[in-house]
Amino acid sequence: MSESVIARLKASPVRRGFGLFVMMLLGFLLLYLTVTIEAGFVHKLFLVGVAAAVLWMARTMQRGTRGHIELRETGLYFEDGRILAAMDDILRVERGVFAFKPSNGFVVTLQNKTERAWIPGLYWKFGTRVGIGGVTAPSEAKFMSDSLAVLLKARADSS
Repeated sequence: MSESVIARLKASPVRRGFGLFVMMLLGFLLLYLTVTIEAGFVHKLFLVGVAAAVLWMARTMQRGTRGHIELRETGLYFEDGRILAAMDDILRVERGVFAFKPSNGFVVTLQNKTERAWIPGLYWKFGTRVGIGGVTAPSEAKFMSDSLAVLLKARADSS
């Protein structure tokens, strides 16, 4: 399928690096805290578990933010072809100040529920919402959300 890409959203290198640094620092500080404090076994086990979860999320973010999200006429796709939201299923785009959205991003509301998915710093899918953004450049995310809004308006006008 040779469908043209209207907009492409990728992680900003500086934001990605800072996000990874902060997450790894938090994970290692939690491990350091586990070694240095006087606490019971259960408390130390809890701290190790939280540190492992944070370091796992940092690794997931590192792998996931190498990719990018593409807006095509048929919907939103991850670079490997996974569909995030089909255009026929999209109801609206929310990008306001008070919208529950990722940092520097936007939220797409769908008609039908979608399977859960999450790449820290790039997107999340939960229920009827897909959040796009995080460590992305604000200008690229705004361009993608504006382009998606134009496509939705054209679809509404044609029907």
